[in-house]
Amino acid sequence: MRNAGAQPFKVVRLNPLFVGPLHKGGAAQLSTGSNPLTFFSNGWQSWSFAGALTARRIQPYTALGWLQGPPNHNPATPAPEIRGQFSGDMFGVLADPAEHSAIVAGFLSQRRQFGSIDTVVKPHSPSLRLRAQCDDVTVPPGADLFTDWAYVQLLPQYDLDPLTEYAEAVGRENAARVPARTPVGWCSWYTYFANVTEAHVRANLEQVAAGQDRLPLSLVQLDDGFETEVGDWFTPNAKFPSGLRALAQSIAGRGLTPGLWLAPFIAKPGSRLAHDHPDWFIRNPLGLPANAGFVFNTFSRGLDVTHPDVQAHTRELISTAVNDWGYPYLKLDFLYAAALPGVRHDPTRTRAQALRLGLDLIREAAGPDTFLLGCGCPLGAAVGVVDAMRISADVDPRWRPSFSGLSFPFRNEPAMPSARSAIRNSITRAPLHRRWWLNDPDCLLVRDDSRLSLDEVTALATVIALTGGMFFISDDLTKLSAERRRLIEPLLPVLGRTALARDWLEKEMPEHFELPMSGAVGDWAVIGLFNWDEKPATRWLPHPAGEPASHVHDFWQQTHTLATAPVQYDLPPHSGRLLAVRPALAAPQYLGSSLHFSQGGEVEAWEPGDHAARLIINLGREAEGHVVLSLPDVAGRSPAVRVAPLVGDEAVSQFAIGDSLGLRVPVTIPRRAEFTVQW
Repeated sequence: MRNAGAQPFKVVRLNPLFVGPLHKGGAAQLSTGSNPLTFFSNGWQSWSFAGALTARRIQPYTALGWLQGPPNHNPATPAPEIRGQFSGDMFGVLADPAEHSAIVAGFLSQRRQFGSIDTVVKPHSPSLRLRAQCDDVTVPPGADLFTDWAYVQLLPQYDLDPLTEYAEAVGRENAARVPARTPVGWCSWYTYFANVTEAHVRANLEQVAAGQDRLPLSLVQLDDGFETEVGDWFTPNAKFPSGLRALAQSIAGRGLTPGLWLAPFIAKPGSRLAHDHPDWFIRNPLGLPANAGFVFNTFSRGLDVTHPDVQAHTRELISTAVNDWGYPYLKLDFLYAAALPGVRHDPTRTRAQALRLGLDLIREAAGPDTFLLGCGCPLGAAVGVVDAMRISADVDPRWRPSFSGLSFPFRNEPAMPSARSAIRNSITRAPLHRRWWLNDPDCLLVRDDSRLSLDEVTALATVIALTGGMFFISDDLTKLSAERRRLIEPLLPVLGRTALARDWLEKEMPEHFELPMSGAVGDWAVIGLFNWDEKPATRWLPHPAGEPASHVHDFWQQTHTLATAPVQYDLPPHSGRLLAVRPALAAPQYLGSSLHFSQGGEVEAWEPGDHAARLIINLGREAEGHVVLSLPDVAGRSPAVRVAPLVGDEAVSQFAIGDSLGLRVPVTIPRRAEFTVQW
């Protein structure tokens, strides 16, 4: 849009797409039948709901209004309260799961405006609309206003990854930053929260350093709790007497990367920053500070990053953290606060442009080599700036949300901290991994004194491992039992590639998370099969098409099934199975192990012969456990089995696998080890 007149005007929105009965023009048709349709709704920022919705659903929103609305809902995106009428931010997918047809629609970036997609999922006559939210920005005489590129793709037959072309197009459009290596580390937040002290961090630093042989973490990150007040970052509180620089030096001195949490675009009203610089904040139409929501147990405020003094402050903060204090890894939280609606110093910038300006300032001040993790951030505005992005709500040592010990009013809040909400978004936003950034599914919590059951802990661990993204633990390592440590160890090293949900466009909480694998031991799939219900349920593992039989190895249970038909699993509430599925061969075969969750990715070499197999396992860490092999050529007899080198006094155990012999072979791995099994 160009202003060819002599007076400025304001633009509310531009609509690149209007189609269907709701908009009295055109038609959107996915099939000739009347199959029920679904819509994948992508939420505004990291914590916001993301998942597939059926026509019977009402769009999930917070019931807490101005308490939780500002952080989690884009105020310019419609909030329909009618069944079957939905909206999403940046992109969405309208699908006919029965026919496996879909329409992917959205925007390639959010550098200019936040964009949304609206739909009505009527089978015969769905409607679609794309909105570029222009936020009443002023267009002066002679000036232009452009939208970001809109995107529409028709998929007559989608596969496991319906977002392939769209997600890759977004990555290209924004020159996405995708680091080759994935950080693995420890974070202070979910153990100590804001009560963290320097002594806490140093005690866990010692545990991380001492445990490198078995749990090779590379990073120690200090989260919220060090500052005198949210917004007053330059002066640590009395709990950190040595200061942030000395702490970073101690972490680096142990050969680890120091990480630091900051929330650069938000401040509490009682902060010195808010007191000294009231003109630095976004204002509502009444001239009062815009509401950033009830966070940090108060109504916080968002900084106006179009203000020159705020820009200088942001540059100084980031440069100080990286160059003076010595933190090459920054977790940047509550970034949505720069995109609140309101009056800004520069009225020509949309909310998306303001946020992008702030993010670009951060990247410029941090330098190209600093690792930036975004969190609480509208997704599209950060592609090409951050190296990783939280794509889920905060995890929590509880399954469902609660606040101050109260569960009932909050248990269905879609974006408040909880293990369930973190799991949902980690699965549903998996397709963004290594296309826009590294996905951050948030921290793994395994301690046995949390409110999570063992089933819930292993389900969380399964999802985090299968995402292949950021891997952080956040338990007190000084108190963590050896048994619970053993839940973490086999999840390393991270694979770097993500599983995808087969029922991504069918279920709000997908139950079949699948990662195709290929390596020294052939081709197989690692599958997470889940029951997210509140009561026990049966789940079925489909039998691979065209395979007469397949081996199914259960990692957490360490049990084995030779399947010739779909396999039934009776699952407790909030639980899952981590399965390796591979075709059964008429040859010696590697079936799985207790060493690594991939059950094959740990194998560097596998050379089977008529009466022996050579095996190299490379974990990059020390471990003990066993591998499971199949020997079809010795059916009906129990041959003597020899392993070189011998592993203690534990004997190789034998068991029947159909017409084959199964072996459970004990092994000890000093990072990398070679074995020969003879029979």
